[in-house]
Amino acid sequence: MTNMLYIGPSIRSVVRYGSVFSSGIPARLEKLVEKKPIIKKLIVPVSEMEEAVRSSREEGSVIAVAYDRVLALSEAEIEEIMKEVKK
Repeated sequence: MTNMLYIGPSIRSVVRYGSVFSSGIPARLEKLVEKKPIIKKLIVPVSEMEEAVRSSREEGSVIAVAYDRVLALSEAEIEEIMKEVKK
């Protein structure tokens, strides 16, 4: 399995910037991805980290737009989605 890296903004109680996943995406993050699929754009193979980080700094790139949209999620919205995970 390929090691994956999260390059999006930290999301309290879900994921931190720079988290590496060696055995799949954790359930809490997977649930958030189901509701907000744009987050998937911020989970990249570690081998592509350099290019992905470079792209994140380019205005209008897919990764930069995804980063901004995730950053714009309200804490309340994230908490509402995460309530479903606890069920």
